[in-house]
Amino acid sequence: MLIQSNLWLAAQELASIQMKYAESGRTLSEAALCGAKAFVEWQHYPANDLVDEVSGYEFYYHAHSADEMPNGEHGHFHVIKRNAKGFHHLIGIALNQKGLPTRLFTTNQWVTGEEMADSTMVVKSIQGFEMVTKGRMALVTKWIGALIQLFAKEIEGLILERDQKIARLVAQQGNRELVLNSKEHHVLTECKIDLMERISDHLLVVNS
Repeated sequence: MLIQSNLWLAAQELASIQMKYAESGRTLSEAALCGAKAFVEWQHYPANDLVDEVSGYEFYYHAHSADEMPNGEHGHFHVIKRNAKGFHHLIGIALNQKGLPTRLFTTNQWVTGEEMADSTMVVKSIQGFEMVTKGRMALVTKWIGALIQLFAKEIEGLILERDQKIARLVAQQGNRELVLNSKEHHVLTECKIDLMERISDHLLVVNS
């Protein structure tokens, strides 16, 4: 019951944030640019990433060149966890032109330059995600936290599947470092999501 209650709270938070952006005539993808007047390919928004020094969590928003972006995608968040040894990538969250999330994905090691952590550690980081920021990006931070909670099952599944795919590629090629640095493998796992449908499902369950 506690888990269901937490999911309802996450759904309610996401619905509230989406409503605030809709009422202001802005989208989440616009808010993610942190006030920048231009959206430049590959550039991070905010410029030095948004970092919670206490928890070690951080994220940034960016877009690849047009020929590398899926049709209709505006950009995506990379969510990261830092520790004394470096950082590991947790999940990518892609947004469409309306500022709605359309897919979740994991990346290969070379994409972000992370120290590839095993799925157990990454899942633990996802489960413990708690990031506090102030200023214009505070609402975006809350949105990411609530989304991670609402889609935790999908995210954890992608992380486990990522490790399985890496293991298969290593078995085929015989060298883990070659696999982790292979430009042939960018996105390792991904899945489509429907935020409004998920919000509706959880709010209706509690209210029915």
